[in-house]
Amino acid sequence: MASRIQQRGWISKVFVVGLALAIAGGAFRAEANVGDLELRRLVKGQLPRMLAFYKKLHANPELSGQEKWTSKQIAIELRKLGMQVKRGVGGNGVVGILRNGQGPTLLYRADMDALPIVEATGLPYASRNKGVMHACGHDIHMSVGVGAMKILAALRKHWGGTLLYVSQPAEETGKGARAMLADPVFKKILAKVGKPKLALALHDSADLPAGQVSLVSGYAAANVDSMDIIVHGKGGHGARPQEAIDPILIASEIVVALQSIVARRISPTEKAVVTVGKFSAGSKHNIIPAKATLLLTIRSYTDKVRKLLLDEIRRVALNVAKAHHAPRDPEVILLDEFTPALFNNPQWTERLRHRFSQILGGKNVQTHIPSMGGEDFGQFSRRLKIPGVMWKLGAAFAKGFDASKPRPGLHSAKYAPDAGPTLFTGMLTASSALLFAFGPPSDAPAGAR
Repeated sequence: MASRIQQRGWISKVFVVGLALAIAGGAFRAEANVGDLELRRLVKGQLPRMLAFYKKLHANPELSGQEKWTSKQIAIELRKLGMQVKRGVGGNGVVGILRNGQGPTLLYRADMDALPIVEATGLPYASRNKGVMHACGHDIHMSVGVGAMKILAALRKHWGGTLLYVSQPAEETGKGARAMLADPVFKKILAKVGKPKLALALHDSADLPAGQVSLVSGYAAANVDSMDIIVHGKGGHGARPQEAIDPILIASEIVVALQSIVARRISPTEKAVVTVGKFSAGSKHNIIPAKATLLLTIRSYTDKVRKLLLDEIRRVALNVAKAHHAPRDPEVILLDEFTPALFNNPQWTERLRHRFSQILGGKNVQTHIPSMGGEDFGQFSRRLKIPGVMWKLGAAFAKGFDASKPRPGLHSAKYAPDAGPTLFTGMLTASSALLFAFGPPSDAPAGAR
């Protein structure tokens, strides 16, 4: 772990590099350069406090739906800034409102929940809650988010409008964003502040070095569905299979047939995944059971492909069972856990790419491959019908970084981001994106707009 002197050293280097980039970028307006330098100064000033806040959050993780202590800490920090704060939105969600005159409303989201993992990082601020760990970086997200709110509060003269900070619970279960959006309290807040112009968020990345970010236009994460298939057969003795109807055999054929959906029913130009994550049946070597259960995860990008996948899975399960004379149709249960695809608005993605290139340097702004993983931030764009962008924030140790070498990733018991540089870059890009999207206040001189 770096000493305070070492931390100050790299912070100074980041500041100096930023100054050099700003001076070298002669194509930028002088006003923009001054703003970037002031922004870096503020981020640098906030870093020690937000690093301490991050360590406190990391040491006290809470599982999805249990984020009461975490939400209290967020609310305390937001109230210090004079923000209007509402807790208990959609469960343990927190909404902070920072009004600053005339202008658009922007939504910035950070998730709060941790994972049921026993931490094995050996960090001095490792989890104190046994069996619970911030292994997905939501502690980074919260610290960056609160830090960005502090910076925007300090730079009121540079923007106008209303900032809506959403501290979201239960992202890991795919329920948090949906619960907040459905909460009447959240709907009343939106009615007061107006429909957001844009939704923004970031996610830390173990496969990108600290100091870099990455964006992708269009689909960035997938539709995620969970489905249970319960196959019914007729139990019997393993020595007399002709007297039974074997649900294990039926379910096995269903597993194999499911793979033909993506291979032969979905266009090769589309993205789709059908994975059987669990197959359970039986109790003893020589007993043919009466039922077998399959648990599936289903991934897609578009609504059209999602519907086709779900319809085809039902068709396959039903007809394979019929071919084996099953005594009743399989139960095909689509769980109420749908997470819609995350779609990064192309126009805003490219605007932010340009802005991040200005403040970080072009070589530190990457483009990544869309993921088939899920991220419920997409709910805000989908439900509110507004553009949204989520970018990846590098969190790996930059020294000796080699993308080809394996390292502890997200959801790993050994995942430990390079916290200082990660927070610095996160706060810099988050605050810069918000300032850029707000634009100057409406009463600013025409030449500054």
